[in-house]
Amino acid sequence: MGDKKNKNCVWNFMVCFGVVTLLICCVRPNKMVGSSDPKKENTFYQYNIWWGFVNKVFEGDLTVKELKTKGDIGLGSYSKLDGELVMLDGVPYRIREDGVVDVPLDDELIVYVDAAFFEPEDSFKLQSTNFDSLIVKINSQLPSLNQFYSFKVKGNFSYMKCGGLYRQEKPFEKGLDELIPQRPVFERVNVKGTMVGFYCPEFIGNINVAGYHFHFISDDKTFGGHVMEFNTNELDVEYDPLLEYHFTLPDSKDFLNVSLEKEFQYQKK
Repeated sequence: MGDKKNKNCVWNFMVCFGVVTLLICCVRPNKMVGSSDPKKENTFYQYNIWWGFVNKVFEGDLTVKELKTKGDIGLGSYSKLDGELVMLDGVPYRIREDGVVDVPLDDELIVYVDAAFFEPEDSFKLQSTNFDSLIVKINSQLPSLNQFYSFKVKGNFSYMKCGGLYRQEKPFEKGLDELIPQRPVFERVNVKGTMVGFYCPEFIGNINVAGYHFHFISDDKTFGGHVMEFNTNELDVEYDPLLEYHFTLPDSKDFLNVSLEKEFQYQKK
């Protein structure tokens, strides 16, 4: 009787162990799929560092496909400075040196980008605003200038002036100090669209650009670039505080061997 009871206990244990093992095998793959590259809310993602960009690291290895896993808004530049990058609602647009706007293929490369998943925490409206007054008014609305922020700024602009960059080829001889004053400029009147932007505190140093940085894309997706000047009667401003910062360095010989000595001298927008 005792032997039979022991056999039953062993049998029950084996059955339970088998069921648990089966459940673990079924659950683990689902957990792995669900946890692969989750959205990092409240995280500022950056590819390349500003100081590398200043020192003529103009080729990158971040693909457009990979960028889409890092955020749904963003701004930056494509490899070889082949167009300004502005990502809105998960779509990365490219404004080329002639002002033409397109959507690059997933395997195309990016040299520099800021990105985030945008979940606005607060919003406000501004009246009769230009670029300089926008900065002053945003500063007065933010809870602190000691953290990072992402922005969506929507409006009907009576005037918008954007800049681009000319595509470069190796050997890269001119740095941003020379390229930015010679940049192509795009202007439009009475244009509706969205400025995507980021704010970095002064303590960011040479990792990124301290202060505000905005790129623009029109609602009809035919005009955009780096925001230089604008005028508008009303703006809708949304912002999202970003409490974590994550950057990825280019995996390239150019970045590994570059001398990070040159400071950025050009201070205009």
